[in-house]
Amino acid sequence: MTYGKLHRFFLQTVASQGVLSIADAETVLNNFNGDEASPPVQDVVKAINDQIRPFQQEIKLAKDEYTNEDVVIFLSLGYDDATKSQNFFSATELEYFRILIEQIMTTESRQITGINAINLVSRMKSTFTKTDAQKLLDTWCRMRYLDKEENNYALGVRAIHEFEGYFRQNMPDAVEECCLCKNIVFRGYNCPACSKAVHTRCLIRYLEKVEKWPCCKFDFNQDQLERLNNEGSRLTQTQVSDNSRHSADSSVEDEATNDTQDNQSVAGPSQVQESSETMDMSQDVIPEISQRVTRKRKRQ
Repeated sequence: MTYGKLHRFFLQTVASQGVLSIADAETVLNNFNGDEASPPVQDVVKAINDQIRPFQQEIKLAKDEYTNEDVVIFLSLGYDDATKSQNFFSATELEYFRILIEQIMTTESRQITGINAINLVSRMKSTFTKTDAQKLLDTWCRMRYLDKEENNYALGVRAIHEFEGYFRQNMPDAVEECCLCKNIVFRGYNCPACSKAVHTRCLIRYLEKVEKWPCCKFDFNQDQLERLNNEGSRLTQTQVSDNSRHSADSSVEDEATNDTQDNQSVAGPSQVQESSETMDMSQDVIPEISQRVTRKRKRQ
């Protein structure tokens, strides 16, 4: 398939929205083509990815664990000279984002309450108000980096797929694989008996057959999930200790890395560039959170 106006239009639409359902993606293609038959979404995505891959960007077809629908996601997976000059989000806002996603990843239920999310500003080195934090939380929910379930915040489908490499490299102790499908658990639970992780979707499917935890066959009841959700904002004693050590270490490490961030960054929220039909591929590059969140150096 020849890369052309349709692909540019679709790329800009997906990038501006962040996440589209497959049905909405098909509507976008049909609206552009009018009476002409539209190519399959998968074929359009493949052609676009062949063009934007050198810019470490990708459009991915995936399933949203929260809504259980098939979606199209725009991802930025790297950091280079073509994107590092973008400053849609400030360094202070990105500091808050890093603290937020790491806090979410180190809770049992992979979510934290709205109050705890706002109170994370007290852990920042920069001056940041709770009002500023709430505005950003709302923005990141719109961009699908976060999902809000009642009053709890969890990682959205965009963050789940865009930050997998970041979590593996910078938070290996917080990365757990599902005992059923063996993929990383971003949305799920730890068994109250053996502590092994399982995706929410995998657990629901398993419970349709037998009411036991799949990892150790411990008897399951709904109260266990309610307890995990209620305690999801509280770290275990081990995690509190680890975070205390990290805070002390990172205070020194961050000062040393402030002037050497060129090769120490992953992802940050997006700024969509307006494009003309004749723009070259470099103008299709759209910076995301993952291009700007500072990586922590590994301790030797």
